[in-house]
Amino acid sequence: MAFMVGCSGSKISRQRLEARCGADGDGRREFMKAAVGVFVGGAVFGLGRALAARPEGVNRPDLLPPTFTTVIDLERFLTSGQRSRLEEQIKRVEDKTGFKVRVLTQRYPQTPGLAIKDYWSVDDKSVVLVADFFGGTGSLLKFNVGEDVYAKLPPRFWSVLASKYGNQFYVRKNGEDRSILDSLDAINSCLLQGGCQAPP
Repeated sequence: MAFMVGCSGSKISRQRLEARCGADGDGRREFMKAAVGVFVGGAVFGLGRALAARPEGVNRPDLLPPTFTTVIDLERFLTSGQRSRLEEQIKRVEDKTGFKVRVLTQRYPQTPGLAIKDYWSVDDKSVVLVADFFGGTGSLLKFNVGEDVYAKLPPRFWSVLASKYGNQFYVRKNGEDRSILDSLDAINSCLLQGGCQAPP
């Protein structure tokens, strides 16, 4: 897995970013193995937030749905119709590209945390969107980006995406559902066309 997009969007120099998140592929992969549970469990990797303040990791498999789904909406930001359409869109993209897009809405510490990695078989071809304001500050949208996805959609794509659709002004005006759906439209569109340098 590549390093978290919250790292790529942080307001720190590239050198400090690489030092924190792992400059090479192996470093990024090891970083993600250690961090994925903390990320979905509430790590403060949002844009412009300091990496120093990390809530503890969580492992709550009891919060996972009994049947497999690509969209886990614990906060009920989405209607049932939106969830169904999103699941269909995600399946279509995965069938055509091999990339796995997954969505989790949560309010830390009410999160599956570490359990999500095995549930979704998170790997180098995965993108996990986590929607959580972590106390009402920063971007609603956080992304866990796999190494192979990162090669198609570079760090700038994700930082622009989070700031464009996840900022509090956008969410206040359009709602959490549109924030999630609009960002996923951009992700899926770019994956289907073979990559983008920035969101459309």
